[in-house]
Amino acid sequence: MEDQKNFVMAMILSIMILMGYHFFFAAPMAEKEAAKREAQIEIVEEAIPTPVDVVEMPQVESLRIPIDTPSLEGSFQTRGSRFDDIKLRDYQATTDENSPIVSLLNPEGGDLSAYVFDNWAPVDGGTGANAEWALVSGDTLTPTSPVVLRHEGPGYAVERTVSVDDKYLITLSDVVTNSSSANLSLVRHGVSRQVGLRPDLENFYILQEGPISVVDNRLFDMKFGKLAKDRRASSAGESGWVGITDKYWLAAAVAPIDKQMTVDFEYSELDEREIYEASYEMAPITLSPGASQTSVGYIFAGAKERSVLERYEAEFQIDEFNRAIDWGTLRIIVKPLTTALNWLGHKIGNYGIAIMVLTFIIRLVLFPLFRKQYASMASMKKVAPELTRLRDVYGDDRMKLQQEMMALYKREGVNPMAGCLPIIPTIFIFFALYKTVFIDVELRHAPFLWISDLSQRDPLSIQNLFGILPWDGNILGITFLALGPLALLYGITMAMMQTLQTPGGDPMQRKIFMFLPWVFMFVLAPFAAGLLVYWVTSNILSFLQSYIIYKRMGIDIPLEEWIKRKLGKSKALPEGMDVIDPGQK
Repeated sequence: MEDQKNFVMAMILSIMILMGYHFFFAAPMAEKEAAKREAQIEIVEEAIPTPVDVVEMPQVESLRIPIDTPSLEGSFQTRGSRFDDIKLRDYQATTDENSPIVSLLNPEGGDLSAYVFDNWAPVDGGTGANAEWALVSGDTLTPTSPVVLRHEGPGYAVERTVSVDDKYLITLSDVVTNSSSANLSLVRHGVSRQVGLRPDLENFYILQEGPISVVDNRLFDMKFGKLAKDRRASSAGESGWVGITDKYWLAAAVAPIDKQMTVDFEYSELDEREIYEASYEMAPITLSPGASQTSVGYIFAGAKERSVLERYEAEFQIDEFNRAIDWGTLRIIVKPLTTALNWLGHKIGNYGIAIMVLTFIIRLVLFPLFRKQYASMASMKKVAPELTRLRDVYGDDRMKLQQEMMALYKREGVNPMAGCLPIIPTIFIFFALYKTVFIDVELRHAPFLWISDLSQRDPLSIQNLFGILPWDGNILGITFLALGPLALLYGITMAMMQTLQTPGGDPMQRKIFMFLPWVFMFVLAPFAAGLLVYWVTSNILSFLQSYIIYKRMGIDIPLEEWIKRKLGKSKALPEGMDVIDPGQK
């Protein structure tokens, strides 16, 4: 029957979308977005020389100023006003209780150094990366004790008050004075630089890892690999911010608001070390002799917590700061899902339970569509014997078969395609929740039952005998073979759902339906545990909902009959249904 085949094709299409999502959906969208960005990006010609920092021999030894806040610990050095030693107190590197906290910024000289600095320099005078700042007052940077620095340049002086809040924002309030006898033009530079790539990078093309910025209220970003290939790219417009980001962390320099600036992403190599840099350069300011001007910029070094980013965006007028979180092309769905999940997680106290509650809410919102689906499936199941008879009678006359089937559907009020209605929104919600679980720092290291981190795959699998053997659950390195309890539960619950599907008369169709749960079980095995919690819960709710609808319509349920037979309580089977003894030859 053509409609049945259409239904099967819709189910097969859902598999193709799931398994081929990266090739047929995300990749073209990413290319389209990249094409738009290319129109905004000014590629700097290689013939244009790159300004070289003016390296001055230090007259005094650079000082280190300790940083001590509820969220940060570490220090910064006065040379270059460089923030290069910052650790995040609220986040451990691994789920091990003895794990050290996350080290976000590290001093220059190591293989994985990373730092952010902000300096003034004359026009074409470089970024001031090694400019010397003298300590005027303060000995430790805390939320209640700022530090004051002073830099003396050729014909100018800058007095900087460095302050920090209780989270991740460092404020650099500068008073720039022309100490020469002539007009003087100065430029403010902010730079986020990383040497080498972290070993824990996801390197997943649906996730932005690399230089990122907002300039002229537009997102401008590149992946590490793309920058290494192109070497340099730039954009210009109204001031915003620049930084280097990965899945959960951001190190950024925020420019003074309402100014013009140029953003540059650069890749270079020094002593066989790869250097990735995102920088901004403000439009020059010109001061007359003795004149002063105040300029305020910021350094962000911390976790990409949505509430924190949005608070900074509103309070300090940092354009589109929440775009540091890679919401993706489905952000219209991802953002409300993230909001709901975080709210539930904080209220309930456990993100695993929060995902289950969120699943129930999603099912409730989509209830009208699912009700139509299950009612349609129940109706199809009810007319299945008659459809089988029609195929037997008109099997060789497809046109007559189609006419009789349409007449049957009209007579019984059956709409076969109604069962396909929830498939599309369910798939979009699936991918949106996948993105939510993947990027939400709140789910990082969130425990649930035997799971220590809902953002990672199930730690138990058949490869470590579900935790009996003391090694990782994927020792073979083949993720889809690392079947854990959640993946097995998914396969079982989906197979339960298949017992409620219309069996159809085509043997191939029945085989496809029987095969689907086990295909998806392997496909989803390497996915984040939080996503599998959602999907298993969704399957259970779907089964219960359809079971109730079928019972109300008086339709027999094979799974129920099978259980009754095993318990010796089976009633007489409906006419036309045979019981095959497992021992029968």
